[in-house]
Amino acid sequence: MKTQHLRQDKTCLNCGHEVPDRFCGHCGQENVDTKESFGHLAGHFFQDITHYDSKLLLTLKYLFFYPGKVTKEYIAGKRQMFVNPIRLYVFTSFVFFLLAAMTTSHHDPYAREDSHEKSTQKAVFGGLVDTAEKIRGRLDSGKIAPKDTAKAFADANALALIGQDSLENAAHVYDSLQHTFTEDQRDNWVKRKTIMRFLQLRDKYGANVGYAIQDKFLHSYPKMFFLLLPFFALLLSWFFRRKDLVYGDHAIFSIHMHTVVFMLGILAMLIGMPFHGFAYYEWLVLLIFIYLVLSLRNTYQLSFGKALVKSIGVLIAYALGSAIVLLLFLFFILAIT
Repeated sequence: MKTQHLRQDKTCLNCGHEVPDRFCGHCGQENVDTKESFGHLAGHFFQDITHYDSKLLLTLKYLFFYPGKVTKEYIAGKRQMFVNPIRLYVFTSFVFFLLAAMTTSHHDPYAREDSHEKSTQKAVFGGLVDTAEKIRGRLDSGKIAPKDTAKAFADANALALIGQDSLENAAHVYDSLQHTFTEDQRDNWVKRKTIMRFLQLRDKYGANVGYAIQDKFLHSYPKMFFLLLPFFALLLSWFFRRKDLVYGDHAIFSIHMHTVVFMLGILAMLIGMPFHGFAYYEWLVLLIFIYLVLSLRNTYQLSFGKALVKSIGVLIAYALGSAIVLLLFLFFILAIT
């Protein structure tokens, strides 16, 4: 409830237009006395906070307990009672990635670590060495043809050497093995570039290379999800064709859905922090899937069966698209940054 007195002068202080009532029809500023007491300032502050909190609480209530309702009401034009979806997404994603960064590593991921490097490399590349030994044994016994396993054997040995040698020696070994193959058998440009970039990172960070790559990848997540938001909306527009809906309507569903995923992720991380474990994350995935089905059912007015089938189709397409985006970002991290 507004408590400030209206100005006698009907000229807007902000834009100079005439104000017939309380608010200027041109810029929207309230035409009230600007000489406010501390009580008025405190009252306005309290009103703004409670007004935002009421919108936030109502938005969260509908998001969690009435899947699809916020999106449906927002598309219908009832927007004043809810928090802006983009603003809520930005804030939620910020908190999510902040918590993720706090829980993934407790030391500097870019500090070079030479101590225990051999044991770390053995843990990373030991499986490749074992694989190479098994292939050698099967080749010696004649159980498999050399032409079918030669490249796999060479790759395993090359990667094992990459994990144990210096940058110069490892690069030389890799190049030498590549030249033993015919042109069509050699690694393509993307794979060669990625492996050489990994060698440079391992030479720079030592045994800490895994944490460095993980941290670089974590910092790329917000950009990656920013690309996946419109992609998910595009999938919805394909799977749920309706004349009364435009792409922007599907985008609102996409933003709300990703916001809920981030919120559930935040809740899961907060619960998991004291226990230092995330074994229950598979239940979180199941919960997200159930939420998606119910949201699609309520937003697009479908039967449960249709919502279930289309949810599976959307998720399969989304997973394929996400895998491509993940590979592109991984390549960007290893080959470019």
